[in-house]
Amino acid sequence: MRPSYELRVGPLSATDGAPTAGPLAVVVDRDVDVPLDLARLRLADRSGIDVGDPCTVSLGLDDTAEQVFDGSVVEVRPDVTGTCVVAVGTLRALANLRVGTTYKDTTLGAVARDLSGQAGVTVGEVVEGSLLPWFIIDPGRDALTHLRALAARFGADVFADRNGSLVVRSLPAAGSAGLGGGLGGGLAGALGGGSGDVRLGADVVAARGARRPPPWDVVTVGGESPASTRGADTAPWLVPDADAPSAQQGSGDRRLVVLEPLARTKDLARDVAAGTLAFGGRLARVLEVLVPGRAAVDLGDEVTVGTAGGRSPDGLLQGTGHVRMLCHRLDTRTGFTTRIGMALPAPGPEVGP
Repeated sequence: MRPSYELRVGPLSATDGAPTAGPLAVVVDRDVDVPLDLARLRLADRSGIDVGDPCTVSLGLDDTAEQVFDGSVVEVRPDVTGTCVVAVGTLRALANLRVGTTYKDTTLGAVARDLSGQAGVTVGEVVEGSLLPWFIIDPGRDALTHLRALAARFGADVFADRNGSLVVRSLPAAGSAGLGGGLGGGLAGALGGGSGDVRLGADVVAARGARRPPPWDVVTVGGESPASTRGADTAPWLVPDADAPSAQQGSGDRRLVVLEPLARTKDLARDVAAGTLAFGGRLARVLEVLVPGRAAVDLGDEVTVGTAGGRSPDGLLQGTGHVRMLCHRLDTRTGFTTRIGMALPAPGPEVGP
């Protein structure tokens, strides 16, 4: 299979059929846990590219290139052998936005859409979330930081899809096809055969897994006022009142106790406790595989790692999870490869070779 690409960076338009500026290497790093996507291009010359220019990268195999990055140039580094161009993703506009806003009777989805509209960011899949009586954003932190912190309280992640649109959704370690989203048209289509599996001993060049305990077993959330008995519009005040909104999720010895101003009702306290518990355990089991280029895979897709005609070296090197990290690399030495990092459900105690 022959790698294909299309680069559009300011005045530069380069493809594998017309390799203007002689691209030597293209690396696209995307990670749910990192606020901004990153693209690094190594070119034979600068070709008029400057800071602020729009940048899109499409990669593929056998004359079929699909977009894997959308953003803008933030750094240009020429030297005597060529030029390195660095671009960041579209969510940079949210990271540059600082506003002071008070929301009333709002939701996570409504806040995300409003901030995206102010920043000029296209909105993709955004969950609505619980009804929040109040939510305040101050200019002391940028809008992206505010949004990521709010989403984390309810177990949701904030990232951009491969077309640069904002996504706000939960990424459970395993779930339904509806939550996984995109496997059928993503990895399954790229692999052919409709199976959707990445197979150790066939498709996988390298693999490594990890299992670790979650940071906490139990999350207890308390609010700042007894709003559950006096209404959601009650002004907040700190009270040592056992009747104040509180909730607990999980079981075990390691406990996280959170005083959460958002939790003005018992229902909100329960939602925040459940979301915080889920968010903390999202990386309890991870699996990373290196495969031939898979441009169609996106963050949030559900992927299964199986075996080809036998058991894997270790049970922690197979399973079904959601993509949290992608690194696409195209260069003259290795061709086009994709590193996929996934979060999987933690296995039972009987996992081994």
